[in-house]
Parts: sequence; structure tokens; C-alpha cells
Amino acid sequence: MLKTLKRIIKLSGKHKGRVYWGLVCSVLNTIFNCSSVLAFLWVLQNINNLTMDVIWTTIAILGVGLVGKIILKFLTNIFMTAAGFIIFTDKRLELGDKLKNAPMGYFSKESLGRINNTITTNMATLENFTMMAVDNVVGGILQGLGVSIFLMIFDWKMGLIAISGILLSLIPLTLIQTKSNSLSLKRYEAVERVTNNVLEYIRGIAVIRSFGRGNASKLDETFDEFEKTAIRMEKGILVPHGFFRATLEIFSGIIILCAAWMTYHGTMDFTYGMMFLVSGFIIYGQMELLANGAFLMEQIETSMDQMDETYNVPKLTGHESVDENKTDIEIKDVTFGYDSRVILDKISAKIPAKSKCAIVGYSGSGKTTLCNLIVRFWDVQSGSITFGGKDIKSYAPDELLSHFSMVFQNVFLFNDTVENNIRFGCPNATHEQIVEVAKRARCHDFIEALPNGYNTVIGENGSSLSGGEKQRISIARALLKDAPVVILDEATSSVDPENESELMEAIAELTKGKTVISIAHRLNTVKNADQILVIDHGHIVQRGTHKELCNVNGVYKKFLDIRQSSAGWSIT
Repeated sequence: MLKTLKRIIKLSGKHKGRVYWGLVCSVLNTIFNCSSVLAFLWVLQNINNLTMDVIWTTIAILGVGLVGKIILKFLTNIFMTAAGFIIFTDKRLELGDKLKNAPMGYFSKESLGRINNTITTNMATLENFTMMAVDNVVGGILQGLGVSIFLMIFDWKMGLIAISGILLSLIPLTLIQTKSNSLSLKRYEAVERVTNNVLEYIRGIAVIRSFGRGNASKLDETFDEFEKTAIRMEKGILVPHGFFRATLEIFSGIIILCAAWMTYHGTMDFTYGMMFLVSGFIIYGQMELLANGAFLMEQIETSMDQMDETYNVPKLTGHESVDENKTDIEIKDVTFGYDSRVILDKISAKIPAKSKCAIVGYSGSGKTTLCNLIVRFWDVQSGSITFGGKDIKSYAPDELLSHFSMVFQNVFLFNDTVENNIRFGCPNATHEQIVEVAKRARCHDFIEALPNGYNTVIGENGSSLSGGEKQRISIARALLKDAPVVILDEATSSVDPENESELMEAIAELTKGKTVISIAHRLNTVKNADQILVIDHGHIVQRGTHKELCNVNGVYKKFLDIRQSSAGWSIT
């Protein structure tokens, strides 16, 4: 427990002063908890001369004790309980900053369930129970020791019995910690599996239903496993927790019996005997919370371990700013792969500022990967990519991305209003600016036809909109950002012919006067490019304009000849 307490204080960082003040209030609260015993002793000492002065003094002692406990408990909550929420709010924001600067490869390898659990379940456990556990453990120990020392002042033998009870109770308390430690990790892993499987089930609900697998047997098994793990955890600490309480109850009884025996045989003053009888009932009251605190401490330790593991996020470094007047891109001998599979092998190309570059290749040939490397979603494994003459690794990640607008094949929209989804491209944009880009993106008319116009909430991932409508909103968002480089990742591939003309007009507005890198499968998107890069098996096998490549026997011409019947190809 001491190790966990030290770790909690270290974790508190700049807020550790609040924790220390909370502990001071807990110590003072222990002193005021002795006020009732002191008042009882005062009455007994004056039982034969019970005057109004004695009564008023007793009331004053009880009153000071009560007010002191109320104030100190209030201050403990202000300092410690509030500190828990403040500390872990900062930790959530810190993790958000880390994730924002993490390479995209991290999210491919790392379990989204783990990240989700850290931000939600783990953080909730820590902010709700960390300071409660500290208060229970520290308060319980201090109360027991404080009353024991108080009793020792009047009779060292009785004080020694009280302290012996505390020391012996540490044996079952250690068992509680051991059991909780071994089971907390299993419980955490079970929660993570539940989260992963729930997320998978929700994402794949259409596939599950289409194959008649609506019974969700895998999900049911996960829930059953979690239930069994939770029950095992509760059963695991039931016996040691019972021994802990039994130890305290037995020693409370021993104190009461000894006080009665010694008073009866005249070896203890009647006044002190009565005081010890009363103390026997209250001495270990606060310590019963110690078992709960010990149990929580191990869960907190596990949660902090998992939090630290998730916080170990790789970071994209860089601090330089981009020269606004230099936006040319050069790819030099770039090699990149996933694990042992090489996707791009010694790729080199130049994309001058305000030029149009199209990329063509098989599905899975590395077209999207190359674009992701250009905007530094991943770092290259060898070679380099420069933007404005400088290696992109030298730029701050946010600074680099501010110069790129990306329109993806699979558009992601937030569960928010249409206006706020467009405003994501420029948070300070006015309503008039949003309407202007919506008109340029050819989406103003259908937005106005929505129930609440621009204030219509479009549902999670734009579920209430068609594919073409979502795509045009994403183009409006990119228009509002007004970045000098535009990357189109198969932006027109899934759009029906009815919406294609409007979408192409929107793209024309977006790309006007910009550097454009396009990945597409439609010929009219490719033929006007200043250069076309043809990627095959991780290499650029051809490059040139549409006219040039049409006159050369190669991959590009072969595609043009057989594109109607060939399977597995996409032209970009």
C-alpha cells in the first residue's frame, strides 16, 4: 500500500499540495474523533459533582469535536476528492495530446479497446476511487493508532492490546491485497475484451445480420467470461475480508472484557474502566474502511499500470514552421512497409508547387500509403520526403498538416450539425463563410432542404446523408481550410453517376490554384494531370502525362486497353 500511496502522490504532479493538505486534515480529524471519548471521561470524572458547568463543558467538548470533524471532512473532500478529478482531467488531456502527435501506425497496432478503456473506464476508476482509497487507508490507520495512543496514556497495557489488534489485522489485510492484485489484472483484461468485442459488433452489425449471425454468440461468451471474472474477484477477497473484520471485532471484545475485568477486581479506576468500555466499541470503526481501501489500492495500481502502458505513445517530433511560399514536394528513395511486408521500395518523385499529380496502381500497391507518408501519418523507414525543401520530420506535425487538405474515399463526419462539421476545417469561421464554401462545394441546396438547414444534426458519421452528400460536405470542409496542397484519396470512387457531375464541380473548386495529388479510378480525373505516377509492386514503373503514357507500351497503356474487362485494377 505504501508503494501505491507514493505512486499516487507522484502522479499528482503539480496538484500534490492538495493531497498533502488533505492528509493533514485527515490527521487532524483523527484528533477530533477522540472528542467523544474525552467528553465521556470528563462526565465520569465529575459524576459525583454533576453541575451545569460540567454539563456545559461536556457540550462544548462534543460541539468542538463535531464542528471540527465536519469542517475537516469538508476540507478533506475539497482538497483530496476534488484533486482526483482535477488530476485525471489533466491526464486525459495529456493522453489526448499524445494521441494527436502519434503516428497512424500506432492506432493500427494498438488495441482501440485498450485506448478506450484507459480514457473511460480506467480514468473513471482512478478519479472516483483514488483519493477515497487514500483517505480510507490513511484515515483508518491514523484513527486506530490515534485512539490506541490515547488509551495508552491512561493504561499502557490496554493501549498495547489495541495496537496488537491493528498489527494482527494486517495479516488478512495483506491477503486482501495479494488476492486483489492477482485478480485486478484479469478483470481489466476481461473489460478490455468486452470493449473490443462490443466495438467490433457495432461496427460489423450489418455484416452480422446479413449472414444471419444476429445472436452474437462471441459477444455473449465475452459477457459470460466477464461475469465469471467479476464473481471470482469478489469471492477471492470474501474470506480474507471476513478474517480482517473478525480480528478487529475480537480485539474490540478483548478490550471491553479486560476493562470490565480490571474494573471489577479494582485494578483499574472505575472512570477509566468505563472509558475503555466505550472505546472498545469505537476504536476500530474507521479501520473497517481500511479493507476497502486496500482492495481499491490494488485496483488503482493495476489501472495506473495500464494507464502508463497506454501513455507510452510514440511521438512524431519536429518544431520548425513551413515557409508559406515553398510548397513543392520531393520524395527521395522512400522505403516503407508494415511489419516484414514491404509496401514501397525506393520510391522517388517530384511534385512541383501548384501542379497536378495522379497516382495509378493495383489495389494494395501503396498509393494511399504514399499519400499518408507525405502528410506524415507515418514516418518513412528509409529515404526522405521534403516539403518546401525541408525534411517533413523537421516540421511540427500540426504545422505540416495545416498545409494539407485531404478528401478521403470513406468520409468521416461527426455526430453534430452540418455547420459544425464544415466549420471543423476552420474553427473560427463565420456562418457566412460556411455558406459560401457550401455553395462552392455544391452542397448548399441539399443542406437548405434538411429539416433544420445548417443546424441539422446529421447523426453519427453522417448516417442520415447519402454518400455523395457526405463527400461534398467533406469538400466544403477542405475548401474552408484553404490549404495549399489537396490530396484526393479515391474521392469519387463510390459516387453514383447522378451525383458525379456536382461532385466533380466541387472538386474543381477545391483544387483551383492548388497542388493536387489524386488517387482515383476514373479516367477523366487522371487525364488532365501534369504527371501520372504508375506504381506496381512497390515501385514507380512509369511516369509522365496521359498523352505520353498512352504512346508507350507499359502498365498504363495496358490498363487503358483492357480496363473494361480487367479485374483488380484501379486508375488514379
